[in-house]
Amino acid sequence: MTGYGDARLERDGISVFVEIRSINNRYLKITPRYSEPLGALELQIEDEIRKSISRGTVSLSVKISRTCCADNYQINIPLLNSYRDQLRSWLADSGDSQAIWSDFQTLLSLPGVIQDTSSEGEESVLAPLILEALSQAVEKLVSMRVREGVALADDLLSHLVVIETHLEQVISRAPEVVKIFNERLLERLNRLLESQGVEIEESDVIREIGIFTDKCDISEEIARLKSHISQFRTIIGQDASPGKKLDFLTQELFREVNTIGSKANDFEISREVIEMKASIERIREQVQNIE
Repeated sequence: MTGYGDARLERDGISVFVEIRSINNRYLKITPRYSEPLGALELQIEDEIRKSISRGTVSLSVKISRTCCADNYQINIPLLNSYRDQLRSWLADSGDSQAIWSDFQTLLSLPGVIQDTSSEGEESVLAPLILEALSQAVEKLVSMRVREGVALADDLLSHLVVIETHLEQVISRAPEVVKIFNERLLERLNRLLESQGVEIEESDVIREIGIFTDKCDISEEIARLKSHISQFRTIIGQDASPGKKLDFLTQELFREVNTIGSKANDFEISREVIEMKASIERIREQVQNIE
């Protein structure tokens, strides 16, 4: 299912922007992108996503920025003094005693003189800040997916109605299949009797009809199909994460409908079966994207 969520939080000079989006996928695939390495926190972030999302291709972006503040920088006085003394010694030998005072900025740019202390102790702030922003972004994404899920559920239920409509046609037609076979069998026997003068016991005719009736009896398949449809509706209405259950039921729907078509051996029923299988295929495509 598709969805999007984002969140921006700032605390103690640290700003975090989390953006998360998902597209349809039968399985869960997380693709993270971080503005800087986060070490073990990256695993924790993915675990938090898995708690709320079980299907879909999820793209995650975490951007971290820090507010530039004078308090975040310190001058390493001992090192600066060391540079100064070395330069004074060199200048004394060179005879240019004023050069050092005209280029103080050069001293500050020497390695280690200016120290960035903004990252010191920020771990205790950064990790909770990222996880909090992630939670807010995921909540927005899930909310959007829920809204899509409601519309998707309505679409699935409409396909179930179509299946039931064609199933009723099958139920009405089933007794006619046996009746037609009975009439055709008697017609063939009468022709055989007239042309060959062969006598056939009535019990043999009844037995043949009984054998065919057993072979084309689809009452059990119809009962199971109705049961699966009922379970499908129940799961959609009550289960918070129905995806895998509906996926299984969809396979069972297809199995029963396919068996009905094979056993009935009738053109009219086969036509209804084709329509039911078309609706089940649409359901199957949708169900693979449900959480």
